[in-house]
Amino acid sequence: MFSGRFDHATDEKGRVSIPARFREVLERDGHESLFITNWIYQKERCLALYDPGEWTKLCGKMGQQGSLAPAVQTFQMFVIGGAHEVQVDRQGRILIPPKLREYARLDRDVTFNALIDHFQLWDKAVLQRILEGAEQQMMDPEFVAKLNL
Repeated sequence: MFSGRFDHATDEKGRVSIPARFREVLERDGHESLFITNWIYQKERCLALYDPGEWTKLCGKMGQQGSLAPAVQTFQMFVIGGAHEVQVDRQGRILIPPKLREYARLDRDVTFNALIDHFQLWDKAVLQRILEGAEQQMMDPEFVAKLNL
């Protein structure tokens, strides 16, 4: 399980260090690579990162769907087709493929954001805007009541 939000910086080659807390989870589960792909949240671009086990689960769920359904084809084309497997190096870094850096408009300052079974990589300023909107939603008692927590 992943948790937390961590600011990092990409280097001139497009590498970024995976947060130590995330690396601990990956190492504990014996994962030396990640699958990284395009993602969209509230019309904003980011990258989604999955360990190999979670990626296999996601692909399995897609395989169970009717592959002729337009929504499934779109998802597969965008998310599965856009994915790259990247190795975590000895320093705990990954190289973000150039097309994905360009897609997510990642500048030097980035933020990792946990989502329990995977995590995201955002341009820091974009995620800050998203979080400000989320904070406003969390202040609405009706929104919180819909969560059934």
